[in-house]
Amino acid sequence: MVKYQITACDKCGTEDDVTTWVARRGNKKYPGDLCKPCFQELLQTFQPSNTRRGRHEIVITHIDDIPTK
Repeated sequence: MVKYQITACDKCGTEDDVTTWVARRGNKKYPGDLCKPCFQELLQTFQPSNTRRGRHEIVITHIDDIPTK
C-alpha cells in the first residue's frame, strides 16, 4: 500500500510553494499549511513578534552610538 500526501494552502487551496508552519499562543499550538503569498498576508495582518512580551530589543546601527560605562 502506498500513501500519497498532497499539501495545499489552507487559505486559497493552491499546491504551489506551500510550507507547514506552527503558531503558538500560550501552551496551545496551531499547525497549518500556507503558500508564500498567504503567509505574508498573515504576517502583515497579525504582526507577530519574535521576542517575549517582557523583553525589549534595542537596535544600534552605529558602533559610536553604543554607550560606554
